[in-house]
Amino acid sequence: MKKTFDDIDSLIGRLKAVARQHERQHGTQPPPFAYRERLGELLDERQDPASVSDPNHPALEELVAASHRDEVFLQRVYRVLMDREVDQEGMSHYLSVLPRTGRLYVLAELLCADEARDSLAKRGAVIPRRGMLTLPFRLVGRLGPLGRVVRPVMRLCYRVVGIALRPRFKLLERIFELETNERVRGAMMRDVLLELDGELQRQEHRLGQQAEHAQQQQQTLAQHAQQSSEFAHRLSEQERHQPALFSALQHHRRAVERLMDAPESAQAALQGPQGEQLDQQLFDAYYLAFEDACRGSEAQIRQHLNHYQPQWETARQAGTRTLDVGCGRGEWLALLSEQGFTPHGVDLNIAMVEHCRERGFDVTHADAVNVMRREPEGSHALVSAFHLIEHLPFDVLYNLVDQANRILAPGGVLILETPNPENVLVGSHTFYHDPTHRNPITPTAISFLLTYLGFSDVEIRRFNPYPEEAKVPGDDPLTARVNGHLCGPQDFAVVGRKAAPATENAPLETNAPAQESTQ
Repeated sequence: MKKTFDDIDSLIGRLKAVARQHERQHGTQPPPFAYRERLGELLDERQDPASVSDPNHPALEELVAASHRDEVFLQRVYRVLMDREVDQEGMSHYLSVLPRTGRLYVLAELLCADEARDSLAKRGAVIPRRGMLTLPFRLVGRLGPLGRVVRPVMRLCYRVVGIALRPRFKLLERIFELETNERVRGAMMRDVLLELDGELQRQEHRLGQQAEHAQQQQQTLAQHAQQSSEFAHRLSEQERHQPALFSALQHHRRAVERLMDAPESAQAALQGPQGEQLDQQLFDAYYLAFEDACRGSEAQIRQHLNHYQPQWETARQAGTRTLDVGCGRGEWLALLSEQGFTPHGVDLNIAMVEHCRERGFDVTHADAVNVMRREPEGSHALVSAFHLIEHLPFDVLYNLVDQANRILAPGGVLILETPNPENVLVGSHTFYHDPTHRNPITPTAISFLLTYLGFSDVEIRRFNPYPEEAKVPGDDPLTARVNGHLCGPQDFAVVGRKAAPATENAPLETNAPAQESTQ
């Protein structure tokens, strides 16, 4: 039966009914007529006089307890301020002090106690007018020995103010109790009505199940009768058509023999997409070997990746989930796992993917941008791509950086490492060792792209200069410039951070120019 929900209470009742149905499916049923317990609670007038409506946000009139005895006052104050019951020593002491000082003085004195301050701070509790209540104690404490002379006057003042405000506190406490009781009883009444509605729905559901079960049994009996009739009919037909079945079997046997005698046709069937897939797998295996030969061993790459410790420490503040685009052999995934992150990678090279999976990493064989589009917004602390962007057309690179900004949480970090064309030998020679490279990308171009797409704190980091013995000898400026262009850093990385959204009243931040560092 279809129902509409006119208000939130009806929706809550329906949700509770669904939860109860879920419990029944797992073998646990709520006690029958549970609403009766709630009715008993509703009719029960007994209450703990020392309790307050909210220990972390009590009303001042609740703490003063002007309508109750001194013992109840002390029990309330200790429970709220100290988060414990009053001990016998404290009860005896303050019962002797109260006639001379009044409840406001005792409340203020307990508020100044170290135990009360620690308990309130730990729970985040808020005492109304706390500063006003404790102000005289703080002022007297600053007087030093002179405070002993002033303290009797202070007690008298607290006593006079307490007597003057006692009728008002009684009235406010009574009003607060009535309002609280009304809220509690209203909530309990709603719970009872919801329980009754749930009980009716359970009965309705049980009757529906029984009717459905009976209908299923009737259908099952009808199906059995029909199946018996069909089985008898098929048996009769099989007996009648048995000679024709044997003839068909022989026909299929001869067809298989003809196929076995014509292997050329079977070979021709493989010259299609499967053959192309085999070629791609062979190329992927070649590229894995090429990585080992030209980029360096996994141990060497691992040592280089330690330079990014500042970046992963910054990213840790935004979470632990990371994505490495073009994860290759998985050196970065291994390092992030050791640092406590939850990394996953994506790569189009099936040989790389299988290599990473054998090492136990979570790696997807798919297009990176498509994978990123399926990730929730703000779900990652770190996105990285090492020696990938030089393989991409600009529209793909643009979408990759844009999607990285979308899936990064505020404060998350993007790292893109690529060959450095500022080094002339790299830009004109070594860059083209890899036949899948498209074109070098300059630090200026990629820095502007990150800034344009909303990244802040954009920084250029340069790595892997040629060794000193490869440089041209000499100390003059011209030699230094030649060495800078020919023997400078062979790689660089652009690093950007996703800024938190600006608040309405905060001034807009302008992205600073990219900073540069060389290692």
